[in-house]
Amino acid sequence: MDGTENTDIREEARSTARSRAAGAAAASELESIRERALEVLANYRKTKAVIRKEVRKEYATEIRHLENERSRRETVIKEKMAEIDRLRDTVESLNNEVFGLRSKSKLWEHECARISDTYHRTVLYYSNPGLVEVQLQVISEYVDALARFVSAHKWDRDTADMAERYRDSIHAKLHEVIRGIDMNPKEDTSLVSARNNIDTVPADNDTKI
Repeated sequence: MDGTENTDIREEARSTARSRAAGAAAASELESIRERALEVLANYRKTKAVIRKEVRKEYATEIRHLENERSRRETVIKEKMAEIDRLRDTVESLNNEVFGLRSKSKLWEHECARISDTYHRTVLYYSNPGLVEVQLQVISEYVDALARFVSAHKWDRDTADMAERYRDSIHAKLHEVIRGIDMNPKEDTSLVSARNNIDTVPADNDTKI
């Protein structure tokens, strides 16, 4: 029994030793796997950090470019808005100026109408055709009376020659009267005529020098 027990004990010891050796080998392999895993993980993290850095650098450049572009566009927009404000102020100023000019134009129209009316009254007073007609009627009546007078008396040739000279002189003077009337026609100073004259005046850029 003692020999068998000793054999069993030795066998158990060898089995235990083999188990320990196998465990140590497994532990060593696990440690090696762990170290390789850590190394791979470290490389992964390093590569990831490099990639992240490169990506961040690339995107940072793109972001700066976009920010610069946005800043430039904002500047352009601000300048355009400022220009729009200036143009709006200019348009408002021009509108006020046009309104003022229209008001002045209305005042001038009323003033022109008043002056035109005064002028027409003056013309009608001094250039009244009746005044000329009255004078011509007086002359005609004097001539008629003179004709009746000479028809009732006797005259020599010298008187006839004198009458012919006066006839020619009176005819020439009547011709001057008619010529003076033709050379001095009435001017149309009505408001409608004034507007038509203004419309026919060329603009500054159409005026030829």
